[in-house]
Amino acid sequence: MPMPTQEQISGVLGEIQDPELHRGLNDLNMVRGIKIDGSTVGVLIALTIPGCPLKDYFHTVIPAKLKETFPEVSEVVVELTSMTEEERQALIGGMKKEAPAPFARSDSRTQVIAVGSGKGGVGKSTTTVNLAASLAKLGHSVGLLDADVWGFSIPRMLGIHERPTVVEDMIMPPEMFGVKVVSIGLFTNEDNPVVWRGPMLHKALQQFLADVHWDEPEYLLIDLPPGTGDVSISIAQFVPGAAMVVVTTPQAVAEKVAQRAGFMAEKTGLKVTGVIENMSYFRGDDGKEYRIFGDGGGKELANRLGVPLLAEVPIDMELREFADKGAPIVLQAPHSEVAQSLDRAAKELVNLVPPKPKPTKRISLPLMPQPAGNGHQHAHAHHHH
Repeated sequence: MPMPTQEQISGVLGEIQDPELHRGLNDLNMVRGIKIDGSTVGVLIALTIPGCPLKDYFHTVIPAKLKETFPEVSEVVVELTSMTEEERQALIGGMKKEAPAPFARSDSRTQVIAVGSGKGGVGKSTTTVNLAASLAKLGHSVGLLDADVWGFSIPRMLGIHERPTVVEDMIMPPEMFGVKVVSIGLFTNEDNPVVWRGPMLHKALQQFLADVHWDEPEYLLIDLPPGTGDVSISIAQFVPGAAMVVVTTPQAVAEKVAQRAGFMAEKTGLKVTGVIENMSYFRGDDGKEYRIFGDGGGKELANRLGVPLLAEVPIDMELREFADKGAPIVLQAPHSEVAQSLDRAAKELVNLVPPKPKPTKRISLPLMPQPAGNGHQHAHAHHHH
């Protein structure tokens, strides 16, 4: 077999991701040299941070991957260097984008869906977590922003406990079950509640939208605090064109409150897309549906707001038990009635707000050796989303 070409090697290196930024090495402009000498391949990689603790990763993964792909390669020598300050700034600049909130740009690939309820205690966060897991299960890339500053229970429901890594000024969101999560709860601890005032909250949200390396997921779900307050207004300002799902229970009273939230959303410019009714009924061992909390609140609210009722989710002890264990019911008990109704709601959401088309242009990065004076080249290599 002939030895692979530089292009072929470059292609394989491009499939390897940086373990912190979760983007391909070519995408991050980290491959700086490929030398082929007999059956030995030399690769020069520029790390984003000097003295990066991940050196071992590159020394192990690159040779393994190249030898596995090209059996004729006998040895791989990996040399590491680090990016210059300018290169790193260009990279971070490329990741940060020019706009303060990447999701506000008209060419943003992300469909934002806010999940709100008029009052607390309707199972809104559990619903949000399961919708996110359902969307990920359908093959979509998903981010989840927990903006419910009073509850912030979402990390626990997904079994995430570690604080996010921060690279330069970008927060790297931890990922679980294919969902990238950022929550105020990851920066505070549960015994130590935060007292947030409107302006601080506005700032925190802005930061979570702009300074988190979400990497343009197809869907970003935002778990709103209950009620109609400041957060909805902030979200509407940061993300014009966001859709909203209102979670309610069958009681007419709850429905009144949720209705206020719905109208409020319309006022601020969030577009209500659908209603999910939670705790709709309990199915007894006799197979009958018992409508313990009344009937029809969700349907009536959906009619009033002129949107579809996405699901009537039954009461199931497991829903909360799985949430407490950090494992969403749609993944743990996919055949349960609850999981199926939430899965249907997720599919219906995808029909109502389909993922935005991806822009097609890709930029091919130069192979080395490169002529001198290419200082501008990589500054633009990261705007290709």
